[in-house]
Amino acid sequence: MSEKKPNCYLGLFNKIDHIDARIGEIRAQLATLKENFSPGAEEDYCPDELEAEEALLEIMSAGAIAVLLETDPQGDA
Repeated sequence: MSEKKPNCYLGLFNKIDHIDARIGEIRAQLATLKENFSPGAEEDYCPDELEAEEALLEIMSAGAIAVLLETDPQGDA
């Protein structure tokens, strides 16, 4: 009976080794994804910069609407 126990555990140990290897692969893939998706220095934004850009877009939109309202219609519409 003592000969059957090591053979029985061998399959279990092989499965554990396979699971351990797969966990290592997944861990490496997650590290790669994290590295690719983490913001770099060129993507950092200052809140003041964002507010300034929003204000500029609002001014440009208001100016564009004013120009459209002042334009005389052309053609038969």
